[in-house]
Amino acid sequence: MSAVGEQFDGSLPWSGRRIHFVGIGGCGMSGLALVAAQLGATVSGSDAKRSIFFDSLAGTGLIDLHIGQSADHLPAAGEVVYSSAIRPDNVERVTAHQRGLTELHRSALLAQLTRMNRTIAVAGAHGKTTTAALLAYVLDHAGLEPTYIVGGLLRPPALHARAGTGGLLVIEADESDRSLLDYDVDIALVTNVDLDHVGDAAGYESKDDVADVLSRFAKSADFTIGSQSAADDLAERLPQLKVAVPGRTDKPASFLLDGETYDLSLPGWHNAENAALVVRVARELGCSADAIRAALATFPGLARRFELRGQTVTGARVFDDYAHHPTEVAAVLQAARSVTTGRVIAVFQPHLFSRTQQFTTEFAQALTLADLTYLEPVYPAREDPAAWTHVSSLNIAAALPDAVFRYMTDRADLASDLTTEAQTDDVIVLVGAGDVTLLAEQLVTG
Repeated sequence: MSAVGEQFDGSLPWSGRRIHFVGIGGCGMSGLALVAAQLGATVSGSDAKRSIFFDSLAGTGLIDLHIGQSADHLPAAGEVVYSSAIRPDNVERVTAHQRGLTELHRSALLAQLTRMNRTIAVAGAHGKTTTAALLAYVLDHAGLEPTYIVGGLLRPPALHARAGTGGLLVIEADESDRSLLDYDVDIALVTNVDLDHVGDAAGYESKDDVADVLSRFAKSADFTIGSQSAADDLAERLPQLKVAVPGRTDKPASFLLDGETYDLSLPGWHNAENAALVVRVARELGCSADAIRAALATFPGLARRFELRGQTVTGARVFDDYAHHPTEVAAVLQAARSVTTGRVIAVFQPHLFSRTQQFTTEFAQALTLADLTYLEPVYPAREDPAAWTHVSSLNIAAALPDAVFRYMTDRADLASDLTTEAQTDDVIVLVGAGDVTLLAEQLVTG
């Protein structure tokens, strides 16, 4: 990692910087690239394939974009930014090294932004993206004009990052590679503590390891707030942690906090718990309860976060969600239960063989919250299937033999079976961080 990335203090102008992003279509990389361009840098980037984030950047016209990676894409001089997903033998990283270009990990560039602004960072195993997006949305609607970078597109598809003028920065603090420890954080939110990234660079071996990193992340912040579950795990390490506990009302998508009632546009109690954190931070920053209430009620939600994609020919609604950890799977299926009087039918595509192996039983238990679950093959992502022949979705079905699972390997057959199975009052939930989202195109009419 370049010393330039370590020493940058925010006083240098961004205009005149030449930055190239390797893997620009990633959710975090694309947001950083857009903010850098809006701040005045000349930005280019490449990715192996298109993504919703790549296409969102293309729509701005601010960045020179390339599909496929080649030495020809790199500038003659400047900085090259890469993420943990980009291997050292990537042709663009190799070329950057050969040319002596400044190389920065994604987190180093984000750390530069945290030193330029009063930074509000959202950490936790689950709910970071929705919570950070909701906070940015509330602060923006209250007139504070924050800069923000979040890992999901607002619905309908819109930008997920912006360079604001209010001197505030809202980001997600990802624990997967421990890079969150490099950020200069003024306000820290912790949604929860859980073991998720078992196969990643951070090398977590237990939930206690995660709690240690999150407490180190938050301890220097001026204001730190977490959910009750986060407090249960962090209280001894982080005595300054404040807690926001929402109260229930008679309405399914609303909550009480500090004597005020807030209506949410998002179903699921997990969203109410995270929204309570947003309310407390917004109040800390001087936003009125009325301004917060208006924003919470109109928040459009994010792509692939319990996103309604449409209906099947029989009238069953199809929702799409990025959940890829047992806790998240359980939360989305509980949310689905709250919006239907019919059955909840899940289609689950496990993400990573290592995660499937680590949480086989927990996934099976979470999926029993659906009335019927279809299992797709594991989405390998960065892992080599040849090294994981002993792990498959069938392990999940075998963990609870009495549960109702159907394993299907052909997506066209799955779509046909679902179309016949799901009736008017049922909901279908596509669950997973892989490409299960594409199934919606085969299910939804019109």
